[in-house]
Amino acid sequence: MSIFKAYDIRGIVPTELDAEKSYDIARAAAEYFAARNMVVGTDVRDSRDLLFTAFTEGLRDSGVDTLSIGTVSTPILYYTTAVENYDAGVMITASHNPREYNGFKFCRRGAVPVPSDELQEIKRLTEARQFSSSTRGSLTTHDPLPAYRQHIYKFARFEQSHKIVVDTANAVCGSYLMDLYSDLPLDIVPLYFEVDSQFPNHAPNPLLEENLVDIKQKVVASGAELGAALDGDGDRVIFIDESGETVPGDFTTILLAQALHDLGERDFNVLIDCRSSRVMEEIFSEYGISTTRSRVGHTFIKKTMRSNNSLCGGELSGHYYFRDSYFTENADIALFLILQLMERKGKPLSELVAPLKKYRQSGELNFVVDDVPRVLKEIETRFADADQEWIDGLTINYPDWWCNIRPSNTEPVLRLNLEAADSTLLQEKLGLISQLIQPQGSGSED
Repeated sequence: MSIFKAYDIRGIVPTELDAEKSYDIARAAAEYFAARNMVVGTDVRDSRDLLFTAFTEGLRDSGVDTLSIGTVSTPILYYTTAVENYDAGVMITASHNPREYNGFKFCRRGAVPVPSDELQEIKRLTEARQFSSSTRGSLTTHDPLPAYRQHIYKFARFEQSHKIVVDTANAVCGSYLMDLYSDLPLDIVPLYFEVDSQFPNHAPNPLLEENLVDIKQKVVASGAELGAALDGDGDRVIFIDESGETVPGDFTTILLAQALHDLGERDFNVLIDCRSSRVMEEIFSEYGISTTRSRVGHTFIKKTMRSNNSLCGGELSGHYYFRDSYFTENADIALFLILQLMERKGKPLSELVAPLKKYRQSGELNFVVDDVPRVLKEIETRFADADQEWIDGLTINYPDWWCNIRPSNTEPVLRLNLEAADSTLLQEKLGLISQLIQPQGSGSED
């Protein structure tokens, strides 16, 4: 089944994922988790009712008491699963994928993520279809917003009124965000809050600059202090400063750690992904903050954060994680901490970001290759005099430049991120590495 991905289950409905498969996946998940109860939430896609009905039927036929929390974000699903002490939770979503996709994102008790090897076991049980009968479980409904509001408001330490633009991309967060933030001193300029599963204005993927055009224009035109662009299931956010510039995910992670430091946190660890700018360690050392670089992907980030008891973490993809939110990603908390930092420093977002722009970065470039292990080995040998790491693919470190080259989880692709002291060196090393990866041509940026 190709619908079983590295971190979740996802496919086109109904050609790849239909009601029968959803039912079987539910039976398999109930067996694998040995679940007595489970929380279920959905995003806004057209296929949500089809998958929800089939999946909850499968849970109930497995004897699982099922709590439906309705149309919510993934962070709300995580929080509810953890705080209500349920055995497992599932979000019916395809995140930022096109509208024809849908799927399932699981977590265990305490919002602990389910890694790839466990998903493969659920796949095996799904395909075996040897499910035992059980006393039929119940189905109840629950409004998670009041408890979730109390949870995130603990991080809303700003007092002044802030004008912000929020783009929910016609996806799930538009259905509840105004209500969720109603008691905060926020002047929200809503962009695409009308829920529409066709995503008529742009895809719910804020990582692509083409999907940020409207929010950038709106921030500048409205005189807002910042913009926040959310993805399809609300677990990622990309920030836009007051001048309409995108704030990279690694810079945002620095600001979040600075905000927590300003609130009195000391001597803590921050989890960063292996592609993040070298400036992170340099800035954090000034604050007495330790860092740990991790493999890309929420299951790896969360596992390492729990092991380190890291206070927060972040990825270039716009996922920001917090120990005090069960080590899960939370766009709401990230927004509140950024506003708090701006208020305490008395500076606009662009001025907070400016000191972080020390190096020049390539962004992530993708190369299709025939033999990923061979290419990585050749590059390792070519730069044998460098400081090298194999956290996630190959990282090469020199004093004035470094790069990470990591393989895709699902296709014969190498992803390159390169950073250098200046633009000239960046272009020189980018050309060199690109030619080594793909001698007959250069990669294309996604």
